[in-house]
Amino acid sequence: MRKRIIEGIAGLGLLAVLPACHTQKQATVATDLYAIAAGTVQTSSEQKTQLSLEQQGRSILIPQLQVDAQSVYNRMINFITPDEELAPKVSVEKLAAYIDFPAGSIQINLKYGNNRAELAKLEGQLKPLLQVGNGKIKKIRITGYASPDGNTKANEQLAGNRAIQFKNYLQKQFHLPNDGLITVDWVGEDWEGLQRLIAGSDKKYSSRVLSIFQLTDDPDSRRKQIKAIDNGTVYKDIEKTFFYRLRRMELAVETESETVSVNDPQLIEKVYNQPEKVSLQDFFHAAALYRPGTEQYREIYEIAAYTYPACKVAQLNAAAAALSQGDKESARYFLNQADNDQRAYNNLGVLALMEGDKETATAYFRKYAPQNPRLARENLKILEE
Repeated sequence: MRKRIIEGIAGLGLLAVLPACHTQKQATVATDLYAIAAGTVQTSSEQKTQLSLEQQGRSILIPQLQVDAQSVYNRMINFITPDEELAPKVSVEKLAAYIDFPAGSIQINLKYGNNRAELAKLEGQLKPLLQVGNGKIKKIRITGYASPDGNTKANEQLAGNRAIQFKNYLQKQFHLPNDGLITVDWVGEDWEGLQRLIAGSDKKYSSRVLSIFQLTDDPDSRRKQIKAIDNGTVYKDIEKTFFYRLRRMELAVETESETVSVNDPQLIEKVYNQPEKVSLQDFFHAAALYRPGTEQYREIYEIAAYTYPACKVAQLNAAAAALSQGDKESARYFLNQADNDQRAYNNLGVLALMEGDKETATAYFRKYAPQNPRLARENLKILEE
């Protein structure tokens, strides 16, 4: 163990030196190229024929472009934190409030629709969680949803602005601090929710509408095709029957109840030398000692994935770690082991993008939006750019 730590420290020292050496060398080569271009350095005609300035420029630029691409991919990857296994112990209570708004409005009006009763119900659910005896409130996450009618961009803006106003209402109503305790996110149009509602209904048109969901992920195309069914009567029924059940605020209230510590000082040695004797919980503790994306983090999760093949978290984090190292084959293997777990959608999108399949990547990022709207939105924006 001591030897490994010493080697690690030496490696860090070497890493600190390498970038400066590389930069100096690259600058020297670039200077030589400009000198040749200016005619101040003599080269033989044979050298000019064999290696043109354009070819020399490529030999410098291509490695830098590859590094930049991988750094972009690394920003897009998500790692899973197994909260139920790691310290501190966090419990999450999920609540929902179906708030009515006039068309285009973002203000919370207690007198509008069923808002007074809905907010009273939410208050009864939220107050006990905010009491000190139930543990320390770590975070309240608000996610706003809109129904998929009208304009996609406008609906996304409405969902975001309404979620912000809902946050302001909670802070005022429950005297909560504005210090990051409450975070706000939004999905925009909840096509996933609509698909689930229609699939679980007994509507005669269900199969026709669901087939449109399978054919395209584009919101505008879906809306247009659904409106075309039976001269718009199907869309009107969907609007009346399902849309109001999609307009909502979802709350995830996290409370911190206990602290767990790692008591085994030789845990890392056991992970490498006797993995069959390491519990799944201890694998998670060991990995938490390292930053996601590092080689040590990857090794621990790969060992955990092979030792506990039924653990989806181990498979998904091993895949994420492989992606962060540019290892597409290993990432694909571990993602396949996760058996289409919904938490894998984002990284499946990153893998598709690394392989040049932007259409598949877009579809996966959209499917991942209910899991992490902000990351899905950022990744879709990167695709657009």
